[in-house]
Amino acid sequence: MRVPNEPGDGNLGTFSELLRLQTEFQARLAEETLRYLRRLQGASAPAAPGTVLMPGSTVELLAEGRPGETVELALEVENRQRAHSVVTPMLSPMASASGATWFPAADPSPAFMLLAPEEVATLTIRLALPDNLPVSVYRGALLLQGFREGAITVVIDVRSSTAPKPKAEAQSPSIIKKAGTKKAATKKVAKAKGERSKSRRRK
Repeated sequence: MRVPNEPGDGNLGTFSELLRLQTEFQARLAEETLRYLRRLQGASAPAAPGTVLMPGSTVELLAEGRPGETVELALEVENRQRAHSVVTPMLSPMASASGATWFPAADPSPAFMLLAPEEVATLTIRLALPDNLPVSVYRGALLLQGFREGAITVVIDVRSSTAPKPKAEAQSPSIIKKAGTKKAATKKVAKAKGERSKSRRRK
């Protein structure tokens, strides 16, 4: 006896739809839980205490934005090994030259990757800039756990939310002085012409 599982097959189709919804819910729940744990781990402790993160190359990830905005970092990773490689991005705290330290809420997409040999994938990290973040240039490091030992330098330029107003150009005192001199010279010329006309009338 052959039993089909077509959607329109009465109660069996309803049970199949319910099973599909439960499976999708469990998969989504596991994905969001893993994403939350990765973000929590990356914000609190991107590496074991005592670990020194040193940039392994001259590559820098640069972004700029204003407080309250969201910036995005993107890079491509390539597995040049003969075996599969795991990639887990972790972002260190960001610090400015003045000492202000920012613990970013990094949202990597994807939060976990398994790369096959010679596979190339794009990693995107979204960073929300807090509203009270002081204007400065913040530097940190991106660690790709399981993929490489060296870290990648991250630079975030946080700019002011209001643009400075252009200053009105003040007129130079020398220009004013010259204008006044020219006006006085014009009066002298007019006065001289008037004196000449009077002298002619007298004659």
